[in-house]
Amino acid sequence: MTAKDNKLDRLERSPPTDREQRAIKRAAERYRARAEPFAYGSQAGQTNKLDWRGKHDDDAGHLLTTIDTFGTASPEFAQHNIGRVAAVMRGRGEKLPSDMALNAGLAAVSGIAPQDEVEAMLATQMVGVHEVAMEMLTRAKLADTTDALERYGALATKLLRTYTTQVEALAKLRRKGEQTVRVEHVHVYPGGQAIVGNVTQGGGAPNGNRHQPHAPERTSEKPAFSAPVGTSMRCADTGRESVPVTGGGGEEAMPDARRRPRQWRTSG
Repeated sequence: MTAKDNKLDRLERSPPTDREQRAIKRAAERYRARAEPFAYGSQAGQTNKLDWRGKHDDDAGHLLTTIDTFGTASPEFAQHNIGRVAAVMRGRGEKLPSDMALNAGLAAVSGIAPQDEVEAMLATQMVGVHEVAMEMLTRAKLADTTDALERYGALATKLLRTYTTQVEALAKLRRKGEQTVRVEHVHVYPGGQAIVGNVTQGGGAPNGNRHQPHAPERTSEKPAFSAPVGTSMRCADTGRESVPVTGGGGEEAMPDARRRPRQWRTSG
């Protein structure tokens, strides 16, 4: 035991406060509700290969937990991907990862809970991408030069974007390609009408003029305005020439606004 450990032992610590006790109680309830993550036994003393035994003596139960964690019925597939996780979780120069590093990676796979081999491969990739991204972030933080900071920072950014893409891919796999549109709030004001379903716009102006007013529908056969042929109409600028009304034979009604069908005055 080191002098530092002795100093820590001598520190006086007070009992948890009421607030801390409530936090501990909530944490205990959530802890008991969570599933136990998949883990391996101690790798201490191993030199070149993983010890595939579990932390308990039920070997058959450990094997079932292994293949279930990777969403497969193949022990070989599960062990192969465990080897991938172990390779990416080991430290520089180590042949095997530490117990903490290995079980941390396996806990991440357990949390993702792949349902088949495709999801298991994606989960294994996600563990690797996250681990390397955090390593690049650490190197960027400890960089002594701007070049090193930019290089490691750029790699970390690419990896973190890849991780986000992987999360989205996993969500898409579990949705089976379906998309759900959720309407949170619908406000219907007085005089308004809420419509649910497909809305087809018929008649009226083209889409480019949808916000422009139309002329009111006529209820009388008599045109709104008519002028004899040859009558001049004054424009807004009185200094300019009049605009003649042209046409052939008889009096012609002025067309409605926004290209409404022209109404012709009939005789008789």
